[in-house]
Amino acid sequence: MYMFLAVAIVCDEYFIPSLEVISERLGLSEDVAGATFMAVGSSAPELVTSFLGVFVTKGDIGVSTIVGSAVYNLLGICAACCLLAEEICKLTCWPLFRDCVAYAVSVGAVIAITFDNKIFWYESASLIFIYGLYIVMLCFDIKMNQYMVKKFSPCCTCIAEVLEENHDQQPLLGWKEESIRVVRQRSRSDSGIFQEDSDYSQLSISMHGLNEISDDPPSVFTVPEDDFKRVLWVLSLPIITLLYLTVPDCRKRWWKKWFILTFVMSAVWISGVTYILVWMVTIVGETLSIPDTVMGLTLLAAGTSIPDTVASVLVAREGKGDMAMSNIVGSNVFDMLCLGLPWFIKTVFIDRSSPVEVSSTGLTYTTISLLFSIIFIFVAIHVNGWKLDKKLGVICLIMYLVFATLSILYELGIIGGMPVRFCGD
Repeated sequence: MYMFLAVAIVCDEYFIPSLEVISERLGLSEDVAGATFMAVGSSAPELVTSFLGVFVTKGDIGVSTIVGSAVYNLLGICAACCLLAEEICKLTCWPLFRDCVAYAVSVGAVIAITFDNKIFWYESASLIFIYGLYIVMLCFDIKMNQYMVKKFSPCCTCIAEVLEENHDQQPLLGWKEESIRVVRQRSRSDSGIFQEDSDYSQLSISMHGLNEISDDPPSVFTVPEDDFKRVLWVLSLPIITLLYLTVPDCRKRWWKKWFILTFVMSAVWISGVTYILVWMVTIVGETLSIPDTVMGLTLLAAGTSIPDTVASVLVAREGKGDMAMSNIVGSNVFDMLCLGLPWFIKTVFIDRSSPVEVSSTGLTYTTISLLFSIIFIFVAIHVNGWKLDKKLGVICLIMYLVFATLSILYELGIIGGMPVRFCGD
């Protein structure tokens, strides 16, 4: 629980603000930032785990576990965003469609290269190549988005033109009362329709930055007034102090130019804290005599995804639905394809004579579940009117509980006839 609190503090105070500054400096839309920097940063623990599995433990990298835990990322985190968001978040079609297609391709690639339980250098290189294509696609996201909207949805183009006309007629004075609604509509629209308008983007950024320049955020050592928050602040004071001494706060004018260091150090802290968190969860499972396969599908899956959960819920509470969903799906793409990096290093630079041995046992079942989850998320959001609300959250939560229940029954041998595997067997 203490490590969970630490992850929440890192994400809220340092990680999310660094993403906002990166998005401003690079001119990224919310969904592209969520699918790239946010996904890589919150998935740093999975990358560390992959390297440990290949170079330290020299055992099964746990491909089936990674694929299985991805179902929690899709259904569980989506349910958390819907249920914990303070307002209904509007979504758009293109970012979700783009990331779902990329995720399905990455899953298919992992299935293909692990089919014979051996990973050769060219197979691991193909995973890196696919992820590179995904990043290139994000670089041309604006043009691709405009093409898709004009080609398949003329109505969306009409709406975009109307909003553009409203923007052109919007006076500079009085922005705080009237144009803030337009800013929010644009921030939740398809990434690129409005990003091309650099003047509007700079206006929005400068308005957002007025408060930052004139008034730095309060010190992290400020004692809260609420009794419960004061108790929580006292308990988290060691974490707050360590972060204050090691991570620059890019929300302040003095440290704003150090936003890259803030992002990197936040990812390092997230990785370290998550490692301890998963270690503690493992001890809890062994103490309660829970089979390791069941632990991998429940507590460990949720534990390794806590950074994604916290980061997605925080941005969803700010009304950035596209950014939250792009982080959910984009981090899964990174989880699948970052497996190729340690495999490539080992097969090319460490041991060229033999491929990496992996186990794909049970991968078929979990992969079918994962592909079904991808389709279900896209269809459910479409039917729900492209918004994240309580109803969608309840549906996703129920679907995840059904998946977890069936998976546990399968692993316990109650259905499917699989033998139960305990640690040491």
